[in-house]
Amino acid sequence: MSRLTVLLLPVLLLVACGHSPDRDDRAALARAAAPEVESTPGPGAYDPRPAALPFRLDVTVSSDVSRALDAVGAQLTVEADYFGKARRGEALVDLGREERLISVRNQSITLAGRFDAGQVAREVSGDPRVKVSAGVARSAGPVVYCTEFEEALPIAVETGGFIHCELLSE
Repeated sequence: MSRLTVLLLPVLLLVACGHSPDRDDRAALARAAAPEVESTPGPGAYDPRPAALPFRLDVTVSSDVSRALDAVGAQLTVEADYFGKARRGEALVDLGREERLISVRNQSITLAGRFDAGQVAREVSGDPRVKVSAGVARSAGPVVYCTEFEEALPIAVETGGFIHCELLSE
């Protein structure tokens, strides 16, 4: 009986005070009691999740390359292509590109390793990969051959990469 009293007491107090909830109060109570609905993006939309896995790249050049490119005032272009194997099929998914102009000398540079983690989660099977190449920034002048570096991006972060450039002809 004490439970019944506890439940009826607020109702009796409202009746005794002459207060009854009006329409606006009931609507406010209904809104407060209703669970909030989360808005989700449509089937074609997604929320991009920028991610970065920066890694070190060691670039070495032969003394012939340094001499030949310094003579014509050329620089090296380092290009990193980020990609992954598609979940469906054999195609590659393009995750972006990064390009840097660097001076012609032995050096270590840090590449940003930026990609969209949301796109990787939706479209890529396995880890994102990086392929780094280098070449002469101008079309005319000495012909230089540089090795390439390709690896899964998480491995590149741990081990770094290496590219070496040799002069083929002046």
